[in-house]
Amino acid sequence: MTSVIERIDTDFKIPFDARISSKNPEIQAEYMLELAETLQLLLEKIITVANFSIDLFDGEAVYYALKNSDGVYPEGTWRRIQVGDNLEDQVLLDGDSISGTWTFVQRRERPI
Repeated sequence: MTSVIERIDTDFKIPFDARISSKNPEIQAEYMLELAETLQLLLEKIITVANFSIDLFDGEAVYYALKNSDGVYPEGTWRRIQVGDNLEDQVLLDGDSISGTWTFVQRRERPI
């Protein structure tokens, strides 16, 4: 499973209207079903964002992604690694963490 950082750009509107105060149980049940479906969609989006994680237990680097089913980091993964006294941010390009290239993005120098 490839984890991708994504922004929730869909407007989720929790359905709330006159059906909630209806005395008809069929109308209330219809409303509750719509509410449950909307909440499930929102939960799926939250889970997707929660899967963006920081893997602290993989060598000397901090990885900002999860490994895929093959046990490697997918293309587009970011990591922060210590180089000397500085921290360097790198992104994985042109393949996975076995065949790809970690490319320098920026350096964070240690404060004096």
